[in-house]
Amino acid sequence: MRLGSYVAAALAAFAVVAGCSTIERAREAQESVAGLSLDDAPSVVRANPAFGLMSLEELVGYAMTNRPSVASAALAVDSARLALREIDADAPLLGSKPWLSPHVSASGSYSEKTPAEHAKDFSFSTDRGSPSASLSISVLVYDFGRHRARAHAQAHRILSAELDLAKTGYAVFGEVGAAYFSLLERRSLVEAELTNRVECAEHLERARERLSSGEAKQLDVLRARLDLAKAEENLVAASNNLASARANFIKALGADAAGGSAGDLPSNVNPVASVRRGFADTSFTFAEAYAFARTNAPAMRIARAKLRAAAADVDYTIANLMPSVSATGSLSWVDPLWTWSWGASVVQSVFEGFRKTTAVDKAVLAMRQAAEDVAAAEQALARNLEIAIADRDNARESRRSARESFAAARENLALVRSQYDIGEASRVDFAEAVSDYVEAMVARISAFYAGQRAEAALFELTGTYPSYDEKTLMEDEK
Repeated sequence: MRLGSYVAAALAAFAVVAGCSTIERAREAQESVAGLSLDDAPSVVRANPAFGLMSLEELVGYAMTNRPSVASAALAVDSARLALREIDADAPLLGSKPWLSPHVSASGSYSEKTPAEHAKDFSFSTDRGSPSASLSISVLVYDFGRHRARAHAQAHRILSAELDLAKTGYAVFGEVGAAYFSLLERRSLVEAELTNRVECAEHLERARERLSSGEAKQLDVLRARLDLAKAEENLVAASNNLASARANFIKALGADAAGGSAGDLPSNVNPVASVRRGFADTSFTFAEAYAFARTNAPAMRIARAKLRAAAADVDYTIANLMPSVSATGSLSWVDPLWTWSWGASVVQSVFEGFRKTTAVDKAVLAMRQAAEDVAAAEQALARNLEIAIADRDNARESRRSARESFAAARENLALVRSQYDIGEASRVDFAEAVSDYVEAMVARISAFYAGQRAEAALFELTGTYPSYDEKTLMEDEK
């Protein structure tokens, strides 16, 4: 009796020790999210860091630690790994992890009974109690490959989850890069419109001077005022676009919009003389990029990992048609007797309404669908990469053309300004020269940052690590 009690107590203590740490972690996790589940939970505003002092690489790193999508993808990886641990708990003795095969259970009980003669008199006196305990072990000896197939499929699902985490990181990088260059572009465009307003204001001042000297008409002054009003409208529109770009930039970083004005980036001193580059120009062709991307792009690797997992699922459903071989042993104690028993069993289902055979057919269909998904991913990769390469090349050609147009517009404005001052050019000529100059400046700025966005998009498609090359390019380098 005393030995049985010791055994039962030891088994109970082992169960408590094994489960208490898990329970403690679960309770801590519950407490960490308790506030988020309340409808009236107070808002916690995080102070934004000085984004203006951070490089593009640092901004991407900040987003990687603050975007919920990245944290969610990382949790999906942890969940997939835990699922493999659950599968390994069913490993057979004749398998790769035999030490996980035994399943041990323990039980203990104590019972008493009322003697019959006392029960007739409604008495509650009892005889001495009868304690008992048992310790049993069951081992799956052989499962015809069930565990191996399930573990193989789950291993590929873990790889798929890890690649999806990388793909999420690429998506965050792309969003941050696009928002970063759009913000720089919008700021430069605001400064371009400021330049336009300055030119129109100077033109109005010249028109008034010429009117006072009798060299111009009142209509010229009115037209100059109208040009200045339009320049003011364009400046307001550009400022609104800048506000939207700033909001998108904060969102892409995963920062709080109410976290302070530190989310601003410093503006370019002169949008004409300098621009900010994040990536150097690439020179690879579509064929070269596609040959590399087919084996390295996250989307392709995810699709192929899912196909391998689906093929392993077919192996599992076929193995599930086979019997399973198990062995059991049990040590029982009923005061004062000890009993030891053991046995072996082979279990084979005879008829389950064609559930298992249907499961094989479904697994085959899922595998075929996964194969089609690989083909679809390859087609999508080719299409998206071709478009991205075309965007890069078009932006580069637009930048070259805009550089030439800007040089011509600047020269034309200088000539028209000098002619207007001596009365050889009309107000219309001057207004058109200013408009052409600003449009060429805007086109040059837009073409440059469109090229930077196109370069950033290529990293995700090719599955390569972003190659940062941040610097400020001057007039002769753009």
